[in-house]
Amino acid sequence: MCLGTAVTMIILMSWKLFYMIGARKNLQKIDRSASSQMAAGFSLMEVIISVALFSVIILSATGIFKLVIDGQRSAIATQNVQESLKYFLEVINKEMRMAQKNEAVCPGIPDDEIFIVSETGSSDTLIFKNYYNQCVTYSLVSDGDSQRFQVSRNSETGFISPAKIWIDDLDFVLNASTSTQALLTVNLRAHALNERQFQSEMTLQTSVASRYYK
Repeated sequence: MCLGTAVTMIILMSWKLFYMIGARKNLQKIDRSASSQMAAGFSLMEVIISVALFSVIILSATGIFKLVIDGQRSAIATQNVQESLKYFLEVINKEMRMAQKNEAVCPGIPDDEIFIVSETGSSDTLIFKNYYNQCVTYSLVSDGDSQRFQVSRNSETGFISPAKIWIDDLDFVLNASTSTQALLTVNLRAHALNERQFQSEMTLQTSVASRYYK
């Protein structure tokens, strides 16, 4: 019994020793193969494929980044146009709402009228007397590289639209069918003075009724 056990142990130890020797030889072969491959380097095809994949990744990332930047610039341009138009529309709406019937104060306006609209070129000009008995004129005027909304009150003249906003068209439509209260509709088209893809063109329309009754 003891002899059989000893023989079995010797056989197992011998097999284990042969296995370790064989594994060591295989590892040496693998190391030599890997070393030879590393010494050989990458093939031309592998380099070309790697460069192509890297280029595709870089171009895709650049395109996505450009789309994000362009979208942000377009949103900012739209916001600037909206805020600018909202400001000066509030200003002129308040003044037009308080317009008075002319009583031999403003030349060119009949005494029984509140608003006078005249066409000047591609846009309209509005003339009326405001609450402070000033003769007011609204018109479009070229100002350097921009076309702006100009307000004239007696001898004082100024712009209320910013230079970065180009006013393309300005129309005043007077509702003549209203016999007791003057109703005026303002049509306005403008865009931001940016690159073409960021101009953010916008069209607005508002109606104002004078509080002065004929």
